[in-house]
Amino acid sequence: MNPADIAAQLRCPSGSDARETAERMNAANGETNRRVISQLGITDNNRVLEIGPANAAFAPEIIGAADQVSYCGLDHSADMVQQARERYRDWDHELRFEQGSSDAIPWPDAYFDRVLAVHTLYFWKQPLDHLREIHRVMKPGARFALAFGDISFMRELPFTLYGFTLYDQQATTTLLKEAGFEVLQAVSHKETGQSNTGENVEKQINILLCTLVNE
Repeated sequence: MNPADIAAQLRCPSGSDARETAERMNAANGETNRRVISQLGITDNNRVLEIGPANAAFAPEIIGAADQVSYCGLDHSADMVQQARERYRDWDHELRFEQGSSDAIPWPDAYFDRVLAVHTLYFWKQPLDHLREIHRVMKPGARFALAFGDISFMRELPFTLYGFTLYDQQATTTLLKEAGFEVLQAVSHKETGQSNTGENVEKQINILLCTLVNE
């Protein structure tokens, strides 16, 4: 695929390329996802929302982080939701997958204990709408982890010219505070691995762990 097609698939995997795109994302983003799951501090009986999970490859690690964890995945791609439902059709854990956008989350107020969003920030046209909606569905004392590639390396990737909005840690922290979050921890680390074009790159990844203000 050319860079524009790659960008379109990363935003919303669909059609004949959807499954391959999902597997490529899982391979490229595995280290970041595992760091986020660890930093969230999932505890027994938590309800966890993952925004943009694709085919939810990391749901077992989230469920396995503690006892009686329930998992909800919200993805923009109907194809990804279908794949996730098929993937976990025979599981006896509480998993739910819905198609939709994180600026209109289909769950009630103060419902989740933990929320994670990995490599989704770039695609939010109005990021404050998404962050405020995430804020709405979080319980008092809940935690939210937002992970994204830093602009310093993302701008070198050819597909980010097509529909990506790129951020650094400072700009994202400002957005989070405006949406009513307190940043508890800001971690930046480097990863060396494949990009979504299959090339080996050194990635600069930011993970911001947040809670609701005054909680």
